Amino acid sequence: MPVLMGKFARAGLARPPYPPLTGLLSLPVQNIAGTLALIPSTCYKSYVWWNRPSSALDDIDAATTFAPLCSTTRTMSLRHPFPNVYKFFNQFADPNQASPEQSSRSQGLRKSGPRSKTGCSTCKQRRVKCDETKPGCIRCQNLGRECGGYSTIEQDSEKQVTPVAIHPRPVSVMPYAPSTAIPGTAEERRYFQRFCDKTAGEIGGEFDPTFWTEKVLQLCHSDAPIRYATIALGALAKSLEVTSFPTRLSLSGFPDIDHHHMDEHHSYALDKYSKAIGALRTLLSDGRRHLRISLTACVLFMTFEALQGSYNGSLTHLRGGSRLLADWRIARKGQSSRLSQDSLSEIQDGLVDDLGRMFSRLDVQGLFIPPPFPMPECDWEDVVTTDSFCSVQEARESWDFLMQGIAQFYLKSVGHAQQNPDILNSHFWMRQHEHYSNQLNQWRSAFQAVYSAEIKAGANLTDVTNILSIYYNLATVLLASSVQHSEMLYDEFTALFHEIITKSSQLITRPDEPTNTARYTLDMGTVLPLAITAIKCRDIRIRRRAIQLLWSKARREGLCFDTITVARLCAWLSQIEGEGIPEDSESIPESARYLVTYLHINSEERWLAVQLTSAIPREDGTLNYRETTFSW
Repeated sequence: MPVLMGKFARAGLARPPYPPLTGLLSLPVQNIAGTLALIPSTCYKSYVWWNRPSSALDDIDAATTFAPLCSTTRTMSLRHPFPNVYKFFNQFADPNQASPEQSSRSQGLRKSGPRSKTGCSTCKQRRVKCDETKPGCIRCQNLGRECGGYSTIEQDSEKQVTPVAIHPRPVSVMPYAPSTAIPGTAEERRYFQRFCDKTAGEIGGEFDPTFWTEKVLQLCHSDAPIRYATIALGALAKSLEVTSFPTRLSLSGFPDIDHHHMDEHHSYALDKYSKAIGALRTLLSDGRRHLRISLTACVLFMTFEALQGSYNGSLTHLRGGSRLLADWRIARKGQSSRLSQDSLSEIQDGLVDDLGRMFSRLDVQGLFIPPPFPMPECDWEDVVTTDSFCSVQEARESWDFLMQGIAQFYLKSVGHAQQNPDILNSHFWMRQHEHYSNQLNQWRSAFQAVYSAEIKAGANLTDVTNILSIYYNLATVLLASSVQHSEMLYDEFTALFHEIITKSSQLITRPDEPTNTARYTLDMGTVLPLAITAIKCRDIRIRRRAIQLLWSKARREGLCFDTITVARLCAWLSQIEGEGIPEDSESIPESARYLVTYLHINSEERWLAVQLTSAIPREDGTLNYRETTFSW
């Protein structure tokens, strides 16, 4: 990745700053070398080392190194983080809503089970655990109470049971459900059942639910890597239930804390995760790519790493899967590819098609997550939408690829803006911008037509249209800012930002939505749009509402979009830009606006260092900086 220079170099900075994307970019680029990287296990205080693949797919180059964007001056002290700014959140939270700490704590507490029926009558009446010592329990004797004794089987059987009439019911078509009787031990089947019953429905998000509830489960019966990975996910999800505590959504990176909260579920999950990696290596040793299994395992490994909070590991698997899919698309066009002839037989596989759409959406996440790394680019001329859609589902699938193209186009514009701004005015660049604008308008027209038809047919499409509307507005803003612009440009999109928070609120507050009760989903939902709204929209009411929605519930979406961390950053930025600005001011002047130009996360020490840079230089030609550290 080239070193990005531009107006900051002209301003006298020796360190090229990171792209001021939307506040969620810019960690120092990591060096990734070798197919295996030794990293410490995240659950043992003694730092037990275990093998983690930089990608489980062997078609990726053995070593990929990115040039770090280094600093020679104006460097943040990462050894000594800046003061914590946790208290900034209180002004944005609804007075009647519980804090994320309380929500996270309540989600992790173990719920009480049914009372024992074999204790003495005194203990049962007092609702305490009875030691069931005969003839009188010791608990009652120690407390000086008279033990009421134990009921006999005859007494229990005297209770009248009202007979229930059995009525025949009409025969109905039962939904397809793959068998959960997988090969393995009773413990493996128990965690697999947990994955089937709860985890699969929670982590899928807006992705095609059949991928998690049917296709993955089918592969579990025949493919060991997939089976071990799902068992590991079930065990890890169970571990999160019994170890969570305030503002903590994952188990990784905190060895001191994890040592005290370590449990058998997490240890078991790591063991099965290692077995899944080993089984995939064995499978790939025959020289074939095994597209279906490799890509599915890649998604499961990515989910496991993200659920632990290890977004570097999840990004590595995302990159490996994206490269394999790039080869698949090349081969699908009939061009020369690294895929073997055996792998080409899977080109028309329906599951591989589904995975291609899934990786398109995951690719968008990778573009907005620090550190940004090169992803296989899609040819902008190939991003073409049809004039009409047969269904809303088809429109949604088409949108995934269009959003991927627009996000990649925007990311390149950020680099050009700092390295060579003249490119943004070139004929070639404006031609690409016009192409994406036309495709965006064409998709909207085709979607409106099929949406109207399905609504007339009685379909309920509220959630689908809400999420599509949110990301359509987001794509519109990103595309408009892909040409030369100032920070004042975003004031033109206040109406779109308002629609984003309105529809996001409807999605977040739906009590009957299964993913709303989950603390983690692999798919992107409302966190990224709300974060961009809170950072780029300077309308005080809209900005505060976006932060309030982020603050309303502790959850994480995608590979590392944590609502608490994002909301802290947005609240701090809002306070910085609001200094000296009257509450009733209609707009924040450009001289008071800032860009998020640097982020650095230290998972083990649990802090996030942030640097803001003024949008325009001061009168003396220098830029203003603000720095802080968030800890948790």
